[in-house]
Amino acid sequence: MFQEYSEKNHPELPALTIIQGGGTVLRDESDRNLQYDKSSLSGYKMVCEDDFIVHLRSFEGGLEKSNHNGLISPAYHTFHGDNVDSRFYYPYFRSYEFIKHKLVPHVYGIRDGRSIDIDGMKTIEIPWTSYGEQKKIGDYIESLDHLITLHHRK
Repeated sequence: MFQEYSEKNHPELPALTIIQGGGTVLRDESDRNLQYDKSSLSGYKMVCEDDFIVHLRSFEGGLEKSNHNGLISPAYHTFHGDNVDSRFYYPYFRSYEFIKHKLVPHVYGIRDGRSIDIDGMKTIEIPWTSYGEQKKIGDYIESLDHLITLHHRK
């Protein structure tokens, strides 16, 4: 369902920063003061909008979704799914059930030195339904998110 890919040599794309629980933001527009060598961007991995990223803190907060086409650290892993609606899978990949019961068995190391066994992670069985059903559920989740945002603004 999801395939890992690693494509480099796209220095024309913008560098992205991962915000746990917020996907990606353009690094130059981030409120974080992140220093990086722009001449090394050809070694960064390309990620496409709506694809999923396994990052250095995924063992705590799950996978992130890319909000942009851009470049991410070569230490991250990128996954693309054909005929999937990322709005359907994003809440699942960030859920307690996924992190604690599916992902954690593939985590090794201690404290801040923890890593995810990517080959082991690829064996996780992921719920699936038709693309049409994913889209309906994704639309529903998106409308709930908008209602929650409006409620918080009051």
